[in-house]
Amino acid sequence: MITLASLLALAWVSASAVTAARTDSLDGKVVIRRDEFGVPHIFAATVENGFYGLGYAQAEDILEPLLALILRGRGELATVRGATMVGSDIEQRLWQHTEAAKVGLGRLSPVLQRSYRSWVAGIQAFMVEHPNAVPAWAPRLEPWDAMVLTRSVLWSSYQAGMGVSDCRRGGVKLAAGIRAPSDDRMVASNEWVLAPWRTADNATIVLSDPHGGVDGRSFYEYRLHAGELESSGYAFGPLLLLAHNRSVSWGQTTGNADPADCFEVETDPKRPTRYLFDGKPQSMITRKVTVAVKGGKPITRTLEYTMHNGVMSPVVARAGTKAFVVSTTYMDSAATPAFDEEVFRLNLAKNVSEIKAAMATVGMYPQNVMFGDADGNLFYVRAGRPPIRPSGYDWRRPVPGNSSATAWKGRHSFDDLVQVTNPVQGYMQNNNIAPDMMVPNGPVSADRYPSYVFNDRPGRTNTRALRAIEALSRAYAFTMEDAIDLALDEKWYGSETWQRLLRDALASRTDWVKQRPTEWRDFADQLVRFDGRARATSAAALKFVLWQEGMATTVGEGLLAELDQIVTSGGGPSARLAQAVTEAIDSALVAIRRLKLSREPVLGDVFRIGPASKTWPMGGVSILPKHRSQCSVPIEWDRFCLVTLRAMTFGEPDSTGRRQAYLGSRVLRLVSLSKPIRAYTLHLYGQTSDSTSVHATDQLPLSSERRLKPEYFEADEIARHTASTKTLTVGPIHESKP
Repeated sequence: MITLASLLALAWVSASAVTAARTDSLDGKVVIRRDEFGVPHIFAATVENGFYGLGYAQAEDILEPLLALILRGRGELATVRGATMVGSDIEQRLWQHTEAAKVGLGRLSPVLQRSYRSWVAGIQAFMVEHPNAVPAWAPRLEPWDAMVLTRSVLWSSYQAGMGVSDCRRGGVKLAAGIRAPSDDRMVASNEWVLAPWRTADNATIVLSDPHGGVDGRSFYEYRLHAGELESSGYAFGPLLLLAHNRSVSWGQTTGNADPADCFEVETDPKRPTRYLFDGKPQSMITRKVTVAVKGGKPITRTLEYTMHNGVMSPVVARAGTKAFVVSTTYMDSAATPAFDEEVFRLNLAKNVSEIKAAMATVGMYPQNVMFGDADGNLFYVRAGRPPIRPSGYDWRRPVPGNSSATAWKGRHSFDDLVQVTNPVQGYMQNNNIAPDMMVPNGPVSADRYPSYVFNDRPGRTNTRALRAIEALSRAYAFTMEDAIDLALDEKWYGSETWQRLLRDALASRTDWVKQRPTEWRDFADQLVRFDGRARATSAAALKFVLWQEGMATTVGEGLLAELDQIVTSGGGPSARLAQAVTEAIDSALVAIRRLKLSREPVLGDVFRIGPASKTWPMGGVSILPKHRSQCSVPIEWDRFCLVTLRAMTFGEPDSTGRRQAYLGSRVLRLVSLSKPIRAYTLHLYGQTSDSTSVHATDQLPLSSERRLKPEYFEADEIARHTASTKTLTVGPIHESKP
């Protein structure tokens, strides 16, 4: 058995020396050292063997979710979960992920093709060694399943989703199983970069905090030291998407150039798969697919495609003689390796110049991507593959599809995308805002770009962005402790405005207020003295939430315009509004009493995080009043939506009054590109999907207590924090051909 004790005892000397010491003696072997949180630190002599270890480690931790993602991408999930997944399977088949992956695998560079094959082989090796851990429904894996996963996992929300949304925005009723990204989904993620001259350690700091479902196990946390590849972060299968190496780190948030469109095609009433294009008859491409269904009969559907813009464009809806098709620049299978290759090259990059060279292939899925390097360079790009569209059409809705008048005129290059390099302010952030609002008086002007490349409303910001700017703009010796505090910030930006409104309302009703009982006045007193922080341990924070929610009842429709004016622009409340604002305390008191606690309740008594079997108190609560419909999409600058940087969103109260978190911060990563690297992460709920393992939920207490876990990137750190070691002999690599 190979031991790395002597190697891992080495302190940091230089990147090349340490990497060589870790891996040179590992020919044909892979060593997986897990830290106290179960995170695997994978060591191999070659990149390919490193991916073998990554596949094996993922199979150890998340085999069933991983296999389910592969089946989902193939369009075969109904074989396991029954009829409820038929629509999903048909949608995945429509986008031809398997067909594209089979072609795309052969187009990968030799090292990445071998690495993806090795990743699949690593999963297979675990399954052979641990047959009792393999579900009965496990599919036979193929080498191209690696790319089925990487292509499909983000597709419906990004690469194709915007085109489907264009159809729906035009009033089109989508075909069964076809989904568009929801217009009322919570869009909240955070990223920021800080230049060395603003930090205490004179090192670039990068935050990446993509939000979503708080059980973030579709992401996989890893550390990989394999030949020339040193990467740490979160992966989707073999795709090292949210990561850093020794020289570069990056983050991503939703916001992007628009790569897809909806076309309205008038078809032949007698032959629905025929249509005219520039007056010439055209035939749709059709193919039948059969979906096997657990516990039911197979279901066969005929899928239809046009060849708009030179790419297979699936029909997503029909209405009478009209067919609605979606074209996306990502549909061509040639785009598939561009994405995977680009991400791989990012992980090997040494600086921002190499980052730009990697991203010039324009393979990245549509997203705000923000980088920092160890030399102190900062870089932002609003990524995507936008086509060059003819003017004169509303591209956010279906456009006529029977002539070349609406045909794309090529594709924008990387240089055409919104970019910022080294802003003079020494920092940037994009917490789902328009690019011109990333820094005050920033360098981005919407006028320089086509509307679909800028793809946002100029000047649009939100409370999370304003809170980040408030902290970053004041940083001149920002420590990692400051950075952690900001990453886990729970301040309700704008809470002071509401407190001023309450003070004014109380002052205008003194005769009424002095008659209120002590309990009521104590409640009001805590509200006006509140520090605005949504701490799990704060009694005042709970009162603030319940008071805000109480106003959803007391402030009727007739008062909303006045309330909007006061909260946005200032001024004192009318007698009617003052009454509504103060009487909201009464309903909040009722909610407090309903909890039936023997002590004063705090925010974390109500707001919880974790699986049904055990939960922990949680702060960082988002307040989304029901009487403000736009608060269901907190991407507007709207003081009615009090969203913390953590953006934790909770469901309705259960029978005990408790509410469970279901959206929010989940795969946070904070990196200082110092020497040695200093980095911290937080991955909810934990490293594994095995509910019997301590690592299934061991990061929930950290989240509850506003703590991060150290990353352990350097050799001496790993040596001190190794909880277990496993050595693998690399087995045969599956060489199946498409």
